[in-house]
Amino acid sequence: MKRFLGLVAVAVVAMVFAQPEEVYASLSHDISWEFYVYSEPDFRAQRIARFLPQRVNLLYRNEYGWGQMRTYHGDYWVYLNSNRRFIERKMGIFENIGVDDVPVSHINSQMVSILDRYGSSWIQVDTWLGPKWVYLNYSPSTYALDQMLRRFGSLSVYFENLETGFVYTFNPNAVYFSASVPKASFALYLYQRAERDEIDINTYLTYTSADFFGGSGVIRHRYGTGTPFSQRELLRLNLSYSDNIATTMLRRHHGIEGYRQFVASIGGNPNHVRYNIFNSNLTVGDAGLFAREIFNYTESDGRYSEEFRQHLLNNNYPFIVSDYPVASKTGWTRPHAWHDMAIIYAPSPYILVILSRRNGWTAQDYQDFAEISMAFQEFNKIWFYSQ
Repeated sequence: MKRFLGLVAVAVVAMVFAQPEEVYASLSHDISWEFYVYSEPDFRAQRIARFLPQRVNLLYRNEYGWGQMRTYHGDYWVYLNSNRRFIERKMGIFENIGVDDVPVSHINSQMVSILDRYGSSWIQVDTWLGPKWVYLNYSPSTYALDQMLRRFGSLSVYFENLETGFVYTFNPNAVYFSASVPKASFALYLYQRAERDEIDINTYLTYTSADFFGGSGVIRHRYGTGTPFSQRELLRLNLSYSDNIATTMLRRHHGIEGYRQFVASIGGNPNHVRYNIFNSNLTVGDAGLFAREIFNYTESDGRYSEEFRQHLLNNNYPFIVSDYPVASKTGWTRPHAWHDMAIIYAPSPYILVILSRRNGWTAQDYQDFAEISMAFQEFNKIWFYSQ
């Protein structure tokens, strides 16, 4: 995640982990706790993956407690000292071991000294209150979010902090008419095919009468049949202007079956996909999955990744708002759908999806989505970002 995750500020002690001056080859080391590997020997570096306790073979080991190990992701760094750990986010601290207990307080993201361990999920740390226990799988309370969302009638919400993988859902099993939200995942499918040189999005398609579709977009208002468009331009119109004709032209040319297979390959439900893309079914889980895959691609070094991200940042009809940049894809169809699927580039980036059965376009609709948006911005700030 090349851009925003690398900018996250952490309230860590002033520890500088230099590149190793002295290294040792082919060392085995037992790690008896769940651990992360990092792109560099530094807790502020990009976190690559999480692993279960295991014996690892080290390629190098430096004097600061870091070792480089080979993983299926590549060669990355793990912190080896059992008596020190970096706490990635705000966590509850407990007097005793037991998740039924109420935390006596909380600690922010920081390096801690480990006094004792219990299983793979509990560590005892030294705090200003004395020795206290931290449950490494601790989840923040979402009771206030539940209570707030019940005020808004029939809607569903998906939230995911992209640094930690923490997920919150509200009314997750409801199935909605998708409207235009899947236009973004369809674009992801096409951009990734273009990355593999399976298609050339710089080639042109001609607007025909069979492509005509009412509703959102600019093509039907500004252009006549017979007008040529590059597929790259159609993707921009499909994303930033939610242009139905741009989508039907791309779907006509590329078909639908490959996209269904793509949805299945990333863990989505291909049975939700319908012929016109924007007449599909959708759950917040589907949309959260699409947003995560889009984030991973737009944070890559792909030829079109930044272009894709800019089209989402330039969404002309945003419903989710934030004090930070929002890359989103909205969808609406009266009276069945008033949706938004967003990636928010906060210091600790997150996904927010709101699906609802509303007519939309009233001041109250915008106000409700803004209130929900800001509640999750504050929740993310409190629990997943420490200055």
